[in-house]
Amino acid sequence: MLTAILNSRLLVRRSVALAIAAMCVLLVGWIVFAALGTVASASADIEEKRATLGQIEAVVALAKTIEASAAPVAGTTDGEFLSGESEAVIRGTLQTRLNAIAASNGVTVLSAGNAPVLNEDGVAYLGLRANVSGTLEGVHGFMLSLETTLPILFIRETTLRATNVAPSQVPTVAPEIFAEVLLYGALQSGTSAATLPEAKP
Repeated sequence: MLTAILNSRLLVRRSVALAIAAMCVLLVGWIVFAALGTVASASADIEEKRATLGQIEAVVALAKTIEASAAPVAGTTDGEFLSGESEAVIRGTLQTRLNAIAASNGVTVLSAGNAPVLNEDGVAYLGLRANVSGTLEGVHGFMLSLETTLPILFIRETTLRATNVAPSQVPTVAPEIFAEVLLYGALQSGTSAATLPEAKP
């Protein structure tokens, strides 16, 4: 057949050559199209896997964030309540804290004694009744620190009186504030005052 084509007229040979060239072009085009389709499919698959990987990484990051934030919360909750081996130990710790807060605010603790145990809504509270003196700013800072630091304390009663408020020859003398404060803190969950060894007032 090849010999017949070679011995045929020039027009026939050109027609056959053009047909072969057209077939080659079609074949190359089909191969290129198939290759492009494969590349596009692979690219789409890669993008899908990247999106899935991004979602997995986001979930892992969220889990780590939740785990990191959950641990401090648990520790903070434990520190909100009064705790100790006995009522005497708890009250002693409370007295130490009272003295430290007073000193940091320039307030003098004149006296401090045990307050009656309270039980409200199944929660037990231990407290102190304290008499302090200092400047207006000092007493205010003292009371603010009691209620804004841990363990949480509640000031149930406060009585204030002031001295040096009359006109004085020394105008720079600030009024001295005397405060009687009744404060309480809640016992840790699962602990009641009845289960603790009692402390003498």
